[in-house]
Amino acid sequence: MQKPSSFQPSGVWLVTIAAATWGTIGVVTQAIYNTDSTTSLFLNLARMLIATPILLVASWRILGKEMFSIQRRDFLLMALTGILLATSQAAYFAAIRSAGVTVTTLLAISLAPLVVAGLSVVLKFEKLSQRMIIALVSALVGSALLIGVHVPENTHSDLLVGSLLSVVAAATYAGVVICGRFLARGYHPLQVSTVTFGTGALVLTVINLAVGIVTVHTTQGWLLVLYLGLVPTALAYWLFQKGLRSVTATAASIISLLEPTVAALLAWALFGETLPATGIIGAALLILSIFLLSR
Repeated sequence: MQKPSSFQPSGVWLVTIAAATWGTIGVVTQAIYNTDSTTSLFLNLARMLIATPILLVASWRILGKEMFSIQRRDFLLMALTGILLATSQAAYFAAIRSAGVTVTTLLAISLAPLVVAGLSVVLKFEKLSQRMIIALVSALVGSALLIGVHVPENTHSDLLVGSLLSVVAAATYAGVVICGRFLARGYHPLQVSTVTFGTGALVLTVINLAVGIVTVHTTQGWLLVLYLGLVPTALAYWLFQKGLRSVTATAASIISLLEPTVAALLAWALFGETLPATGIIGAALLILSIFLLSR
């Protein structure tokens, strides 16, 4: 496996585009819920089932037989990434049911970069520079201000379960970033993404069969599902994996915090949701952190 390349600003913008694209998931999902009666688990499964064959065809056309040239150890690592990704999504949406959107999102997106930074230092993948630490603190504070700290009215046990699930979502997503960084320089982004999503699709299929599949029923809903599979899944994760070739795992996890900023702005523009002054300050801090990383 090749050694990771030096930090390049182009990688920052690839990860930034991917994170901004992920920010559209919430708005599109809400649009589906407004007209359909499906579940979040099925939407995540559908995303992967659409993305996997697209990535497989693209990988074959670009790499040919080379797409199968993967060492056994690295193939298992790619498969592990897919399992971690599917687990992260399942835990995240399960946490929302128990603890609500605010607490879940705040814990999940705030803990992920901290876990990534800690693991990266422990595994000696990178050293935290002063600029990186400032960007991390700025992004975490910005996320807290953007999302807010309103605690839903539910029982203590529900909140505890939701919080634990949020931690699981954050930890498994951190594993996705670390594994992706480890594989980035040794393989084409399409190879990694194809195996990752193929494995994730299998895991989510089992989960959906266990809890019961509730499919999308409307034409509009399926068109939006198609968008979810093509843009914020296949395209975004390909860009993210490509960006990881020249961006550290910690930097990538910090940039990923841009996702709630885009989601909040879209919700304000499309659904008329309010964005308080603290949210605007938080968004500014998140953008500042990306600016620091891009230099």
